[in-house]
Amino acid sequence: MSLAIYHQAAARAADERKRLAIGTEPIADVRALVEQQGVLVYSTPIPGGALAGCFALIEGDSWILVNTAQTVGRQRFTIAHEYCHSLVDREREFIVCTKAKPPHEKFADAFAAAFLMPPASTAAFFASELKSGVTLGRMVDYCYAFGVSFQAAGYRLTNLGLLTNKRRDALFSESPLRLAAENGYDVQDPASPFFFGDAACRQSVETFPRAYRAASIEAFQRGLVSEAKLAELLGVDADDLDALLDPVEVADVPVAS
Repeated sequence: MSLAIYHQAAARAADERKRLAIGTEPIADVRALVEQQGVLVYSTPIPGGALAGCFALIEGDSWILVNTAQTVGRQRFTIAHEYCHSLVDREREFIVCTKAKPPHEKFADAFAAAFLMPPASTAAFFASELKSGVTLGRMVDYCYAFGVSFQAAGYRLTNLGLLTNKRRDALFSESPLRLAAENGYDVQDPASPFFFGDAACRQSVETFPRAYRAASIEAFQRGLVSEAKLAELLGVDADDLDALLDPVEVADVPVAS
């Protein structure tokens, strides 16, 4: 990645955080945040692992597809990456994000890293280790605090000058899952950045954008659709509807830590 792309993307991420008035702290729910900006997020498992997500502009609406067969940390990065496309690449209308990295993909990667892991709060997190060096345990803590994958954290710290390439590669040879478990983290918690969100390739109510779910529930509550139709719209069994009948208001979802 050229330095020009890196710095331009970092500046765009900082500007977007400023526009959203979210400061430099970790984003608790990046999906809710982008949905509050009118972006529709559709999440579903895609076997194979090659496709992380895609962006599409459909009849003026921005849609993001996220592969839930990847870890939660990776999914959060994908959402931030695709959100960048919704901000700066709308003229492309459709972008599939794979391992190929043309300039607009490198820009979106750099944006996502800076958006999820701002330099100020990242440096503050590791302030006590600047002299002794970043430890594996602190890296795991950082992944949990910022909701990112171990790999994304490692590359971000390297780009910010907090890790050397040699030290990063040494950390990458370790098992963050093992250390997370040893340090008391529940790696099977659905909120864990290391958790595979939907490796079993199932569809669930979380598949659909919150705005779609809220509109479906509202239609049911107004008597416009039956209970059976609501279950069909949300992709769940009718017996599971009771827990879903409070409308999911996008504006009510907390996004800051």
